[in-house]
Amino acid sequence: MKMKTYILSAIILFLVFNIKNINAQTTYKISDYSGQTVNTCSGTFTDMGGTTGGYTGTQDDIITFTPGTVGASVELDFSQFDVAAGDNLELYDGPNTSANLLATFNTTLSPVGMLISASILNTSGALTLHWISSGDAPGWEAAISCGLPCQNYSVEILSSDPPFHLDTGFYYIDVCPGDSVHITATGVYNLNDSVYHQSDATTQFIWDMANYYYDTNQTVSTYYDTIKGYDVQVTALDSNGCLSNQVPKIRVRLSTEPDMSRYAISNPICQHDTTSLYGTAEAVQWTASSSLNQAGLTYLPDGSGVSYTSTLLFTVFDPTAIVQNPLDVISINATLEHSYLGDLNIKITCPSGQSVTLKSYTGGGGSHYLGEPIDNNSQQVPGIGYEYSWQPNGTTTMINALSTYTYSYTDAAGVSVNSHSFLPPSTQYPANATITGPQPLVTYLPEDPYSNFIGCPLNGAWTITVTDNLAIDNGFIFAWGIDFDPAVLPNTWDYLPGISTQAWNASTDIIVNNGNHVVVQPETSGIVDYTFSVVDEFGCIYDSVLHLDVKPNPVVDLGNDTVLCKSSITDLITFDATSPVAGATYLWSSGNTAPTNITNMTSDIWVKVSKNYGSVTCSSSDTVHLDAYDMAVVDLGNDTCVTDNNYVLYAGNRGHNPPFIYLWNDGSTGDSLVVNQSGLYSVTVAIDPSSPCIVEDEIQLSMFKDQFLGEDQEFCSFEEIMVNIPGDGETHTYSWLLDGVAPIPDNGSYFAQQHMAVGEHILTLKIDNGCSDKVLLVAEDCQLTFPNIITPNGDGYNEAFIIDGLDNFPNSILKIYNRWGKKVFESTNYTNDWDGENVTDGVYFYNLITTAGNEEKEYKGTLTILR
Repeated sequence: MKMKTYILSAIILFLVFNIKNINAQTTYKISDYSGQTVNTCSGTFTDMGGTTGGYTGTQDDIITFTPGTVGASVELDFSQFDVAAGDNLELYDGPNTSANLLATFNTTLSPVGMLISASILNTSGALTLHWISSGDAPGWEAAISCGLPCQNYSVEILSSDPPFHLDTGFYYIDVCPGDSVHITATGVYNLNDSVYHQSDATTQFIWDMANYYYDTNQTVSTYYDTIKGYDVQVTALDSNGCLSNQVPKIRVRLSTEPDMSRYAISNPICQHDTTSLYGTAEAVQWTASSSLNQAGLTYLPDGSGVSYTSTLLFTVFDPTAIVQNPLDVISINATLEHSYLGDLNIKITCPSGQSVTLKSYTGGGGSHYLGEPIDNNSQQVPGIGYEYSWQPNGTTTMINALSTYTYSYTDAAGVSVNSHSFLPPSTQYPANATITGPQPLVTYLPEDPYSNFIGCPLNGAWTITVTDNLAIDNGFIFAWGIDFDPAVLPNTWDYLPGISTQAWNASTDIIVNNGNHVVVQPETSGIVDYTFSVVDEFGCIYDSVLHLDVKPNPVVDLGNDTVLCKSSITDLITFDATSPVAGATYLWSSGNTAPTNITNMTSDIWVKVSKNYGSVTCSSSDTVHLDAYDMAVVDLGNDTCVTDNNYVLYAGNRGHNPPFIYLWNDGSTGDSLVVNQSGLYSVTVAIDPSSPCIVEDEIQLSMFKDQFLGEDQEFCSFEEIMVNIPGDGETHTYSWLLDGVAPIPDNGSYFAQQHMAVGEHILTLKIDNGCSDKVLLVAEDCQLTFPNIITPNGDGYNEAFIIDGLDNFPNSILKIYNRWGKKVFESTNYTNDWDGENVTDGVYFYNLITTAGNEEKEYKGTLTILR
């Protein structure tokens, strides 16, 4: 774990900046008013040297200040206090030294930054000071004023999130790094309404969260991401401007990341193999250094040579501790914003008066900005401060960094600032920064070396002096502090977040789970992650991931047990174990080392496929059983038609080697079958009844008699000729040809055609591409001949109206009309027998209608009857 250096700081909630020689007020030198009582509410209280000099020699002086306003109390606000070792300024809460001794100020305890006032129990409102000295030093300066006496009150923690717990007088709040903390304070006003009213609503709570975050609300919220302990400070200022006399001691403890280790017994391993994973965790102790304080928000108004100071008072070092090495001071840090760097001179002075200039006025700086200021800020509204750090090993002085960086931002007043020159901060940009574009960081060199601090006492007042030399621009110091080498810091407290649980996270690969020891069997290959998780007493979770290198096993799959049906010795089966993994090796049960193995013998066949990955060899195996059987070759032929009354079907293997067994669909078991009728015939052939290598074949056989088309036929060409074949109850394919051409339409099992051309025709039929027959068809020209005269006189000649060829047209209809159109004869089945009976000689008209199939034909003409 990296150790973080610790910033020594001292919160001075009310920073008093020394503005000398501005107001011409009465100066009360203690030597001039020794033994006197001064009734006043204004003026300046100093040592014998006044506001321009110091003190010398041995002194023993007492002065009492009483309030010039009835009912008020005297207040002293020290802006400077620098005395020699052994010199003391005693402060009494009353009109003389018999009153309660409030404090003794010396080189160890400075009154700068304190609100010194008569207490509420001091009805006189007076303060008495007793000065005893024997050395020479710059002395002090304090502003005199009057106010209401303070009503003592304390501050307590009302609630927090996460919840606090009290231990040995400290409020401890335990959080995980990056988590938010919310704390609500409350005042305990036991003397409320004695002189004035006090409440949380009229009290300002002043927070220093020890992470450079400050707030003045009753509830404060912030977050911590640097692992360490934080001494959070809260004080309060009531409506009378009085500080709380008791404040809670608050410590925020960030969980320390435990020392975690995890390892696998074997790594890498093969897929589906097992290995043990072990994880251990040990809590890490954090040890804090002295928690000193850091200055708070300070306004830097415009001035012309006016200096503003802020002091850090350190008292926790060994009284003899001094700066011995320039590197004892790691850095000096200040969070500030200002709209004109060229105004400023920044200097640090140690308790012995030695100083280091961080940035000189004579070096310039012009209109370069620090932080994100509000330019020409007459309303004293703070901008956004950046933290600047001056270190012995910094990269550049502020002066040498000029004209290097520009930025754009929107200030707190909503005004956009574009492409303005600035000096980047040394640490991260604040969360509320509005800068756009690059965010560079720069660590700065002081203009004077830190060796100037050698010999400076560590205890005492360390003061930053910021001199604003020009008018117009202003700014704010939000905080500043000194970062000492941890080696010179005394340790004050520590903590150790214990381990609550430690275990491997759930995984389907875990087959044995004993908490921090598990056995895993990874199902997949590649880098498989397993997470070892630790939960500490603060409820913080820490994960450590072990990357297990799982090498893939070669994939081998010979398939299911199988059967080889071989009809000859050349019938073989190939088993393929080829792996997609390059460089795999093979070993078959036959001794073969190729990726494939060929056989035709009944046996158990196994293969082992291996891949060497250097530190581990991964293998996969598979076994398959092969049953090999002889198999017959059977071909009964295509479905066919035959005209043989005893047709023989052969199933092959007439030599009976090997001796196959046969089963026909009629139950016969011979290698052939004699059939004498149409039907579907099938046979099953195998080497033995248990063999799966079965050969089956079937044939559709149609059997017809010879000359199944019948005798040759003669007919009139206009008649429909139809040729049928006898049916056998089976379905067949028929191929008709008339004079070598397929007829249209093809009527399947019969042939029919009308109006065949006069002459001889050959009709051929082939059934199922097997049996065939042909017949001669003779189409004759059958025409009608009509007489135009008959002589029915009894001589035996032309006695009747005889139409030659009419016998080919049965059911013919004949109608006879006289010359006036009167029908004199009609027959619906004329048979050549009308002899003109009952009509006279003369000319008549006939109308004959014949029917051939579906076709009718009409004949008309004249007939003369002459007897």
